[in-house]
Amino acid sequence: MTSRNPDPKPGRWVLPLNIVGMVGFTYFFVQQLPGAAPEDTTTTTSETTTTTETTNGGDGTTSTTAPSIPDEVQAYVDKMAGSLAELAGIEADLLDVNTQQDASPRVIVYADALALFREVEVNSSVFADGVEIAAPPAGYETLATIHADLATAAGKIRTAGRDARVGFEGPEAQPRRDAVAAFQAASAEFSAAYDAMVNAALATAGPDA
Repeated sequence: MTSRNPDPKPGRWVLPLNIVGMVGFTYFFVQQLPGAAPEDTTTTTSETTTTTETTNGGDGTTSTTAPSIPDEVQAYVDKMAGSLAELAGIEADLLDVNTQQDASPRVIVYADALALFREVEVNSSVFADGVEIAAPPAGYETLATIHADLATAAGKIRTAGRDARVGFEGPEAQPRRDAVAAFQAASAEFSAAYDAMVNAALATAGPDA
């Protein structure tokens, strides 16, 4: 066995930070949907006030509001965004320990690798439980359908996380590698369903009251 690697998880935060950036951009995009531009108006600006003059000669100030999705839908989007970031961290951990296990010469001792595979297994199960219980708000059939897809992918992630640990403890390397590949495929499936969920949430947007 080799000596303990002082940093058994190099680069573990690169993928999570990329995902968090994507999630942040999505949230900003949802909040900043542009409102429709007013028609047949001209705007004059002084040092202190802005006045909109309509084409019929009347004077007055107007304001526009950007469409926004309902609060309960936004709360659901935020929850799933958090789950996506959580998944990115778990996947990064799994890929790190798997890479170190396959390195030649090996750069991680068995006990450390087993602890990391067990951590991935536990975190994958917690992640899947959280997705499955985070039901979308009632009355949005498209979101409900997409949530079923998210939950299905999350269940596959739970299974792959367990299989990676079981495969690591077995005598052959291939079952572990197959489990890691299955985890990545399920993660991509979850991300695709998340993108569909964001688009469906945007479709619920309407003007503020």
